[in-house]
Amino acid sequence: MSFCTDVKNELIAKRPPKYGKPILLYGFMLFGRSFSYHRIGIQTGNKTVADYYAALLHEVYGVTPAEATGGGARPTYRVSVPSEADRLAILASVDFGMTESVINREFFENHRAAELFFRGVFLACGTVSDPDRQYRLDLSVRTEKTARELFDLLQDYGMNVCLSKRNSGFTVYLRKREAIEEFLALIGASEQCLGLIDSSMMKELKNNINRKNNCDSANISKTVEASLKQRNAIALLESLGRLESLPPELYSVALLRKNHPEVSLRELCRLSNEPISGSGMNHRLQKIIQLAEEIAVK
Repeated sequence: MSFCTDVKNELIAKRPPKYGKPILLYGFMLFGRSFSYHRIGIQTGNKTVADYYAALLHEVYGVTPAEATGGGARPTYRVSVPSEADRLAILASVDFGMTESVINREFFENHRAAELFFRGVFLACGTVSDPDRQYRLDLSVRTEKTARELFDLLQDYGMNVCLSKRNSGFTVYLRKREAIEEFLALIGASEQCLGLIDSSMMKELKNNINRKNNCDSANISKTVEASLKQRNAIALLESLGRLESLPPELYSVALLRKNHPEVSLRELCRLSNEPISGSGMNHRLQKIIQLAEEIAVK
């Protein structure tokens, strides 16, 4: 089951108070496949969503909806209001077409009402990606006017949303994890919101581990490369009989590196018989490399 399906199942399982059912259904209908004098209905690939839409129509308006199923391996479920009289009564109950605005804001007398309306909107036209893959929540809307009103309404409720034209319609969308978490919390999907937070924390933890491992690998590679260059210089000096003629402080360091080819500078300092800092050890080894390079050029 997808994350989006889990979100919608949680929303459906969370029954609204009796007064809130008309508000939730209003968002559900208005952002469904059609909401007009000619047709009121939805089309979805989620049977639970279709059944919930049909149940709300019956509970709120006493309507007996028409239900149909199409498609093959991935069926499509359609629910509509067949009666013209029922459609007119529903449109009149929300003053649809009576004002210039598509969305009747008189429904939003409090924050709870907005939560229920947006819940219906998401059930009708919302999708949210699996947070393990990407952060993306889309609300697909038929017309530009409706999309812009939804965009403005979400902004009024503090949502960080964007709007774009997509194919034959418009999309109001969120792309930041924090914004998606906030929206899921607003519409009442608290469990999936917590799951999203957990997922993002695990993703950040894995990224930190990977960054540390990459950094450790890079440091190991640098240590091995530096050690190889130092040992080559020491081997050249030794083959030419010049190693023992080095100043005592360089000779002792050369022997340390020769006898401990794989250890880090810090470990070489610890193995040294005399107190020496990492920068001091590195300076002496670089001096040995420089002497070897000068001899090689001659």
